[in-house]
Amino acid sequence: MISNKTINAMDVCVLIASQQNLGRVSTTELAQRLQLSVSNLESILKPLKDQQIVSSRKGPGGGYEIRGDLELISMWDIAAVFEPTLAQQGSEAQPIDAADYEWGLEQVIIDTLSQFALSDFVTTHPLQAPLETPVFNRFKFKPLAAPLVPKAPNSVFQLHMAM
Repeated sequence: MISNKTINAMDVCVLIASQQNLGRVSTTELAQRLQLSVSNLESILKPLKDQQIVSSRKGPGGGYEIRGDLELISMWDIAAVFEPTLAQQGSEAQPIDAADYEWGLEQVIIDTLSQFALSDFVTTHPLQAPLETPVFNRFKFKPLAAPLVPKAPNSVFQLHMAM
């Protein structure tokens, strides 16, 4: 019932919240650490920004941060951005015919996610350093192996000195 996009959105919010004391987190850093494409990540961050769960700032020192108190944002607040409920899917004129177990399962999920705050999943370390990004060249090729340098004399004069 919960989509991968919702799970990724929760992961994004937890990662942003865990880095809150280090400053804003850039899109590229989020994409690398969560192994998501930048376009997929932006499709997650835009609705979160529209619902005022995260805020962003452009330019140097910019990035994303959680908007508000981590203890007041429940995991359902994040999931509700991406998960329509059965009541929302049907209109008042034409309600969805859902079995009682579907309504019950949905209510269990909502109740469970509402009990957990974002702060419950965040472990902040005051001296935590950001992870280093791997060094790649412009085309993201693997680094070349060190060239083999022979351990032999380079000229006749060095050959004479070696003997």
